Amino acid sequence: MDKYFVGMRVEVVGHEEGFWNSYFGAIVLRVDRTKLRVRYEELINENEEYIEEDVAMKHVRPYPPESREVNYRMNVGDDVDVYDREGWWRREVVFVFDGELMVYFHYMAGDDTEDYDTFPLDRIRIHQEVKEVAKGFKWSHVKVTG
Repeated sequence: MDKYFVGMRVEVVGHEEGFWNSYFGAIVLRVDRTKLRVRYEELINENEEYIEEDVAMKHVRPYPPESREVNYRMNVGDDVDVYDREGWWRREVVFVFDGELMVYFHYMAGDDTEDYDTFPLDRIRIHQEVKEVAKGFKWSHVKVTG
């Protein structure tokens, strides 16, 4: 089984300063031995065209499956992804607002300063890690709290 194929939905993992812990949705356009040609789903250039670029395979992962934990409650310390600025950004929950309408996140802003923001729950997903296995990929949830 090929790991990646043309038409596959993937996420490009942020690997440059200012983009650490970020994931941007893309579609595979071409597969080479060590890299993929992708077209981003939401990133556009100054001509309002979707950005295409070659990305090393080590900076790409399959698009994560939807979480099966429908009744999952966010708790302080949970590792989650927040949809913001056309991509998913890994964050840590530091406060759950009464009624679970919004969640606060702590993150490192690149210069080791702390920053906080609020996001509605429909822009949050449980963070998942992936590893390659013999028959494809295996996903696991990252849940800090019990």
